[in-house]
Parts: sequence; C-alpha cells; structure tokens
Amino acid sequence: MTSRLLVVGLGRFGMALAESAQADGLEVIGVDNRMDPIDVIKDRIAHAVCLDATDLKALRGIEAKNCDIAVVAMGESFESSVLCVHALKELGIKQIHARAHDARQAKILAAIGATHVIEIEADYGRRLGHSLATSGD
Repeated sequence: MTSRLLVVGLGRFGMALAESAQADGLEVIGVDNRMDPIDVIKDRIAHAVCLDATDLKALRGIEAKNCDIAVVAMGESFESSVLCVHALKELGIKQIHARAHDARQAKILAAIGATHVIEIEADYGRRLGHSLATSGD
C-alpha cells in the first residue's frame, strides 16, 4: 500500500518536497491557502487543494486523517504553523514534521505535537559542513 503524505505550504521547500516524494512513490496531497502554487503543482502530484490548513473542518474535508505523514512546510506565519500542527495532531496523524526558523520555534512545535522539527538553514548548514570536512576535495 502506498503511503499518503500531506504537505502543507507549497513554497519552494514544500513544492520541492511534494514533487520529490511523489516521484519516489508516495501519494502526495499538497495544500496551500494561495491558488498560484496549486496551479503550478496540480499536475505533478496526486492532489493539490487550496484551503486554510489551520481550519480543522477544512482538513477533515480532504480526509487529512488518512495521511500517514504530514509536513507543515509553511514559512511565513509561525502562528499558522502552530495552529496547523495542533489541528493535525487533533486529527490523529501520527507523524508530523514541522518547519521552524529557530530553536525557540522548534521547541514550541515539538511541545504541541510535532514529532520531528526541521530547521532548514541550520540542518543544511550542519550537513554541508560535515560534507566539506569529510570530503577529500
């Protein structure tokens, strides 16, 4: 059975994540509250929906509870990320990954139910530093 992935927020990070996961065999549902990214990605993933992902009723409407994994990839509004993580937790999604801009946001997202917090710049910086230190070039 194919795993279902919900990606909330289709900016550069969310869109790249959704397309990559779909190409690697996951059934991806992409959600954004703006129609522009939905129009861009709608033919590249299984489902693309314009809605407010902080609204529990809207998430129920797309049957988000049937997703195995959710990634909250929103980058502009931390409050929206918090409300979305809380709604996904309330729906019973077991694996929730959430994007944070700093350690304080990461701590808050983990406290409300994110099972994994992504600090994109810090995570990539550590990975690149390790790669540069261990490469022979």
